[in-house]
Amino acid sequence: MRNHTFFAVDLFAGCGGLSEGFKQAGFDIIAQVEMDRWACESLRTRHLYHGLKEIGMGYLYHLYLREEISRNDILVRFPALARSISHRVIQATLGDDGTEAVLQKIEASRRYHRAPRIHVLLGGPPCQPYSLAGRSRDPFRMQNDKRHYLYRHYLEILECLQPDFFLYENVPGLFTARADGKKIFVRILNDFSSMDHPYEITPPLEQVLEDPCSYILNSADFHIPQIRKRLILIGYRKSLERKNLGIKNIFKKLQKQALKNRRDGYLTVRDAIGDLPPLRPSEGSDGWFGTYDLITNSNPYQVKMRRDSPGVLNHRARRHMEDDLERYKYFIEQCMNGNISARLSDLMNDRPDLIPNHKHLDKFLDRFKVQWWDYPSSTITAHICKDGHYYIHPDINQCRSFTVREVARCQSFPDNYKFEGPRTEQFKQVGNAVPPLLAKVIGIAIRKELEKIYANR
Repeated sequence: MRNHTFFAVDLFAGCGGLSEGFKQAGFDIIAQVEMDRWACESLRTRHLYHGLKEIGMGYLYHLYLREEISRNDILVRFPALARSISHRVIQATLGDDGTEAVLQKIEASRRYHRAPRIHVLLGGPPCQPYSLAGRSRDPFRMQNDKRHYLYRHYLEILECLQPDFFLYENVPGLFTARADGKKIFVRILNDFSSMDHPYEITPPLEQVLEDPCSYILNSADFHIPQIRKRLILIGYRKSLERKNLGIKNIFKKLQKQALKNRRDGYLTVRDAIGDLPPLRPSEGSDGWFGTYDLITNSNPYQVKMRRDSPGVLNHRARRHMEDDLERYKYFIEQCMNGNISARLSDLMNDRPDLIPNHKHLDKFLDRFKVQWWDYPSSTITAHICKDGHYYIHPDINQCRSFTVREVARCQSFPDNYKFEGPRTEQFKQVGNAVPPLLAKVIGIAIRKELEKIYANR
């Protein structure tokens, strides 16, 4: 039985993947700092869901999803919920808006929600400067990108809030990224270890430097139908070691859990989206689509995604050029014939008339990729907001790229998670997010340690 309420703050929150996972793990997310307008709208909508559910008015949220009532109509009816949401979602650009101003808003939310302290700080600065794909497109290898140093704002807020734990998430490319001629990862680790109020990273920093790959978690190892490797740093206040000697082993426990899950096999694209309504290009809806098809063979993952949702939303297929549709058909047929790793080189040999007129094709031979039924999806990235060539639906009768809801399923967002804004912005939000179910697993692990620490308080 849980006796304590633990509070968390999420920096660079995006549309809330980390927050959602920690919420599912039992945390109260009292502040989310995010610069993007539409991501903030999605955060507000998610707080609307959780707030209405807590007061037994969840049916109103279903009416909102079905576009039978506006969000504003609900908030006017529940002013206390409106005030709570206005405190929780802080639209600000860390750095440009001043760390002190952001801290004041976090403190105001802490007081409003009567949180005695912040127990966990979450966050991961934008990963574009560290991604291998991003660096391959930049002649300067992203070394001059000012986003390299956004982590310093995370450290400033960590110093001020002094939570019991922090979670720092980013892409594995952080290991090799450089800025001003120096490895940015080493600089980050040194800054973490030299703070006035020291934190210990589990396992210790020395091991991170010796074997940085040991700090990688793959979403597919945690029953998420997507290959998505992420750097996860979990830190705790050194003074907590006296109260919980097992605190050093959090990450090792996660790794053991991943190994056990891996033996059970991975979830697949079929597990993720096999039950969603079929679409042809341009069909569907960016908002409410409709109720679920009456099928009886939903798998456990699909049942989990459907829970407490009136139906399907954010499920609209892109309009595609005829040449792209022909390319999609070619690659789907290749997969159907067993060549699931078909690349542009195959297309050059078989259908040279379909070779796209793009520069540097040799660097992006996997530009077109079918997300095949029997494997986890590839990593969902924000690039999907530009085109869907890397996320081709495996059904040749649909012959299109994935919808927002389909990539959200691969990311483990529940179906009642509404992404606000135009479809391009929805794709961007999902592509930038941490899978909620991965965050939930980490949140549960951290919560168990907090329960031990606060057991006698």
